[in-house]
Amino acid sequence: MTTRRLAALFILVLGAASCRGNPLHCEGHPFDDCDLEWDAAGPVKCTSNAECAAPTAVCDVAGTETCVECVAPDETAACIGAEPVCGDDHACRGCVAHAECASAACLSDGTCALSTSVAYVDPSGTDNTMCTQAMPCTSVAKALATNRPFVKFTGTTDEAVTISNGRKVTFLADANATLTRTVGNGAIVTVRDDASELTVFDLSISNAPNNPSGVGLVIPAAAGAPKVRLTRTKVANNPGGGVSASGGTFTISQSTISGNSGGGISASGGTLTIAQSTVSGNAGGGISISGSSFDITNSFITSNGSGTSIFGGVKIDAIPAAGSGRLDFNTIAANQAPATVNTGITCGTVLTSLTFANNIVFANLVSGGGKQLGGSPNCTATFSDIGPDPTPGNGNINADPMFVDVVQGNFHLKPQSPARDAADPAASLNVDFDGDARPQGDRRDMGADEVR
Repeated sequence: MTTRRLAALFILVLGAASCRGNPLHCEGHPFDDCDLEWDAAGPVKCTSNAECAAPTAVCDVAGTETCVECVAPDETAACIGAEPVCGDDHACRGCVAHAECASAACLSDGTCALSTSVAYVDPSGTDNTMCTQAMPCTSVAKALATNRPFVKFTGTTDEAVTISNGRKVTFLADANATLTRTVGNGAIVTVRDDASELTVFDLSISNAPNNPSGVGLVIPAAAGAPKVRLTRTKVANNPGGGVSASGGTFTISQSTISGNSGGGISASGGTLTIAQSTVSGNAGGGISISGSSFDITNSFITSNGSGTSIFGGVKIDAIPAAGSGRLDFNTIAANQAPATVNTGITCGTVLTSLTFANNIVFANLVSGGGKQLGGSPNCTATFSDIGPDPTPGNGNINADPMFVDVVQGNFHLKPQSPARDAADPAASLNVDFDGDARPQGDRRDMGADEVR
């Protein structure tokens, strides 16, 4: 028998064997299996849920004809707890938007809050004390009085808000939701007392009253040591300044602090952490630190200050011998201040050695002897692009970083930037401003942006 005939016989025998035990036997079909695909565990395709089992207990009848975790919108019962949403791939996942939750409240861990744990505030609601999803209230004070752990904002709410007496609360917000204040003096949001904690997601805190005390958010002096966390939050157009902390723990991430007349961020005690954020266009200066521990990474600090402001980009002062501070992988550019001021980074009384690494401090407007980075000799830089006037330090360069579009405020790097692959080889930061992985090349890039 020829080799070709032997091969054909083998295929026929193999095909016949694959039909044995098949309850859907259809004589005359290929392999007599009614066109179903089979593997060692049984049929690969399905026609009903009865043919599927957990964790893939749903048959995607109208699509792939395979057993999956869920099919939206009708077969989603398996999507609960940490994975409440059925994705386009028919797999359960965490929520990423409020609209994906029945409670209209998606939490940062991907779970959906229970509506009974949320107080809902909507200016189109009614003046009630229940603040439920079906009957939202118009007052933040009344929402806080429910003692629910979450407050959900819709639309523009005009009200001064105080968090105190150990209150722990998280503010959630729909797209474009804003908290403002048009009446009286003082901040839009005030947080005080040691045990108080405020966490804010996606809310705009903007347009405080037009006076020096019109700050977006403030931890006032003698307020104890509360904790404030801002994530994807916008603090803008406040005459007295964006945020001001006289103590406590202040954490800002993925947020924008912009257009504040009195300055962007002021920290005069406690601990300040800023990551993956934009501080820009604040006429009184970008970030002022006095007597605080600080950790600032992956941020754009640009176009701050004015011809009359005390500083431009970053001002660091009153750091004791036991103080600590980190300023790494930031882009500090196009800031301005009066003549003689060190407009990029200026250090006053700094009694401990602070070395800032992997930054771009370039093209800040200086005159009259001012520098891009200057002041206390305890403030030094390494592996940074500083210029156009050069700054000594291991790994420092002095070259145009080649921003994408300064006029349009885009301080990301062009692919041919000399800051690319020029950061400290020993650096360990794993992401950049946009969340892109570091490094993309042989080494990390200087500044807030890692070129992809």
